[in-house]
Amino acid sequence: MEISCSYEVKSKIKALKQSPYRPSPNKTLDDKKVKAYLDNFHQKFVITPTDKAGNNFSITCKKFYISCLLKELGIDTNSKKKRNSNNTYECIEEKNEEDIVKIHKEYMNKHDIPLLSDQESLPFLYWIPKMHKNPTKQRYIAASHCCSTKPLSKMITFCLKLIQRTHTNYCYKFAKNRGFNRMWIVDNSVEILKKIEQCNKKTVRNIRTYDFSTLYTSIPHKDLKKRIEKIIDQCFNKSNRRYISIGKTQANWNITRSKNNPSWTKTETVEHINYLIDNIYVMCGDSLFKQVIGIPMGTDCAPFLANLFLYSYECEWLCKKFEEKQVDILQRFNYCFRYIDDLLCINNDQMMETFMTEIYPKELGLTSDNSVLQSNYLDLDLEIRNGKIHTSLFDKRDAFKFKIVNFPDLSGNIPEKQSYGVFISQLIRYARCCEDFKDFKERTHTLIDRLKSQNFKMSQWKRTFENIAETHYELLFKYKIKVCTACLLIFDDGILFVHIHMFCPYCDMCLESRTALYLLAKCLS
Repeated sequence: MEISCSYEVKSKIKALKQSPYRPSPNKTLDDKKVKAYLDNFHQKFVITPTDKAGNNFSITCKKFYISCLLKELGIDTNSKKKRNSNNTYECIEEKNEEDIVKIHKEYMNKHDIPLLSDQESLPFLYWIPKMHKNPTKQRYIAASHCCSTKPLSKMITFCLKLIQRTHTNYCYKFAKNRGFNRMWIVDNSVEILKKIEQCNKKTVRNIRTYDFSTLYTSIPHKDLKKRIEKIIDQCFNKSNRRYISIGKTQANWNITRSKNNPSWTKTETVEHINYLIDNIYVMCGDSLFKQVIGIPMGTDCAPFLANLFLYSYECEWLCKKFEEKQVDILQRFNYCFRYIDDLLCINNDQMMETFMTEIYPKELGLTSDNSVLQSNYLDLDLEIRNGKIHTSLFDKRDAFKFKIVNFPDLSGNIPEKQSYGVFISQLIRYARCCEDFKDFKERTHTLIDRLKSQNFKMSQWKRTFENIAETHYELLFKYKIKVCTACLLIFDDGILFVHIHMFCPYCDMCLESRTALYLLAKCLS
């Protein structure tokens, strides 16, 4: 079969083949000195991704890495036994990995859930460093990409996503009719920006953020099962929501059981979720551990389980206050938003600190940033100015004490057209988050300097920006500038402008101004 490719790609491939500086990988790795060095390196260090910076790797002392794992698992280095009865993990000695996988396989076959041959294993526990913390901390993850519960967890994810969407729709109608918000869950910062626009129509007094320090590993299994069952029960009915039909990418409500896709009733959905919660195992070396408290980060459905678990408490408390007709309290909690374990409260007057022990279970500790005029939430920097929330971009990686590796480098053999999509996506992100043109300009300046050093071409930037100005012009309107892509010029001094010419024949907007407006950052030609 022939694969067609462009002249540019063919030329690059030909140049790489003819390059005299390209060493043979096989000869290099077969070198005895290289092998000896790598073996010695692996004996002393562990290489892992860096939290918040997926393209960057951290090298950690192996002894320290193992000691952190043992501490998380709560085992004694001598006896490999649990130290107390409150540990998150329990060491299993009477069974091994093969025994557990066999049990999982039998359950999957019984319920017609396909399990691939490369999924007949258990997840292993590892951690990655949080370099934005001072001192650095660890994020523990169960590597569940190919494990014996992966197919079940994936199907449960589709179901829980449908359950959450059903509750969201109902709460939206409830808020429209009754005037108070029962759904705090948000999926991204775009939703937050829309809510901030509503808040800014009134006077904003205070903002404060909270977070659950150990959410995933602190949820009691008994309470989790009970709460999730209640949330699921509220969605099913006898009319149009009797079955959940699970497809390859999503789940939908059905009146009857589907012939082509797996379909679960309310009882079956609860049964599968309970089975997954009761069968959370991880491997560490050759030792087997069962998680008896909480859910592992890395499992497909973990974010939805955590989200709905917290939502059940929030909704229950809000409905109780509604029945008691405590309108003043409900109004204080109308602008509360939660992204999994991160909570944002606007005009709450710090009432969350008063009622958080009533809302959430005692096992979950909620901590605050102790600031009422400025906070960071997701990728937003929020600050109250003259009674309005001013937004700009916040990036945790800015606090790293080292330069991170990100964005494509066009010196390599990667497609150029797709790589310029990074420039588009980042500019859209900056324009959404940055309320002031100054912040947008500074971020763009840094981005262009970075991409310039990674062999991006200025002429292509011009065409890319033209696409943004045409398709996302509404994002630029808030900067009170007019954009005419027909007049986009690059001046000799290497500064990129949007030039508004008085006699432009293509655009009426050009008649409104005679000046050249500085829009993007300084670039080299």
